Amino acid sequence: MGKKKRSRGDWTPPAKSAERQAADREVRNLRAAVRQPPLPQRRLILALIALALATFSVFLVFWVPAQTLVSDLRSRGVAVVAEITTSPKNKYGEAGNVTIRFNGPRGEVETVLTDWGGKRPEGLLPGSAVPVTYDPQDPSRVLTTEWVEDPPGMTLPMLVTLVLTPVFLVGVILLVVRRRTLLREREQTAPA
Repeated sequence: MGKKKRSRGDWTPPAKSAERQAADREVRNLRAAVRQPPLPQRRLILALIALALATFSVFLVFWVPAQTLVSDLRSRGVAVVAEITTSPKNKYGEAGNVTIRFNGPRGEVETVLTDWGGKRPEGLLPGSAVPVTYDPQDPSRVLTTEWVEDPPGMTLPMLVTLVLTPVFLVGVILLVVRRRTLLREREQTAPA
């Protein structure tokens, strides 16, 4: 009697041991982990939050003292005509520390014209006269009368910090949403 030949289609592999099945699962999990995008790190999210807070704080550092100065000068300021002694330009070609001289409550005062939100008035030439308003309690707090009556709306440093704050906050929101989505996906695909 001859042996009966089995066809290849009928052959089934032997059952795998529990150890082999566990090893195969581990390999599948590792391959799936390699294909998954990386999670946004918490420290990156915290860094963006810190940057948003820092830029908003810098905006407040420019805006609050300028508003306070204008408010103080409007309520108790004294208007005089001052002589411009120096009017240098900074390295960017903008007005630098403009020094002025005027008669104050205790005699002649020579001081630097106060900036408004990081900006100083342009076009002031040495030797010319300019109307200013100063605080009689502290004559070093002085602005041009034009800026006391109608201060600049927004200066470049204020605008930059005000624009960067929401950019960083949007980055935080996007990273948090991305992190939560990836964690939820990993939780759903994780083996029981």
